[in-house]
Amino acid sequence: MVKPPFGQGIDKKTYSDTVGIFENLLKVLHPFMPFLSEEIWHYLREREAGKGSICIATWPAITTQNDELLKSFDYFAEVILGVRNIRKDNNIPNKEKLDLKVKSASGKPSVFDASVAHLCNLTSVEYVAEKPANTFSFVVKSDEFFIPFTANVDVEAEKKKINEELTYTRGFLKSVEAKLSNERFANNAPAQVLDSERKKQQDALNKISMLEDKLSSMN
Repeated sequence: MVKPPFGQGIDKKTYSDTVGIFENLLKVLHPFMPFLSEEIWHYLREREAGKGSICIATWPAITTQNDELLKSFDYFAEVILGVRNIRKDNNIPNKEKLDLKVKSASGKPSVFDASVAHLCNLTSVEYVAEKPANTFSFVVKSDEFFIPFTANVDVEAEKKKINEELTYTRGFLKSVEAKLSNERFANNAPAQVLDSERKKQQDALNKISMLEDKLSSMN
């Protein structure tokens, strides 16, 4: 996240904060790997002769963690994975810049938008009210993400892939619903198993709806 673009420098605050993170990690690691951690410690910053050993460095203080920020980071990681999967599945080179459009349930921008743009090589992150046509898409939580087709995308091939995925998901839904409608299974299965099957049913219904909407926007 902090790595600057090729050929550009890193600002002093980001650099200093990053070194500070590594210093705290080394302090915690030091009792288990004393010689290696001491060696690396002296590469991170200039140390005062005779007083700069990690052995006498102040132990990291315990602080209250930011749970909301941690949850936001988990969400951010899923967004990064979604964009990278679209690149991989559609043979889009990492060096090719993309646009990302977001239909957010909350309508509020994420604190990590700049990092998403940086790590995914995006020209922009734009929040929209409607689903744009002719896009690759993925869902994180209740938010939908769209990447407009590039000039090299074969629209007909994309339609075929969506139809194949629809056929598979409808078949999967049919098998789940057959299981749930089986009276013997419904009466004897543990509650957690029934809940799991109902979740599979709802996930499949949501996916079918999303795929149908996507296909409709391409016709």
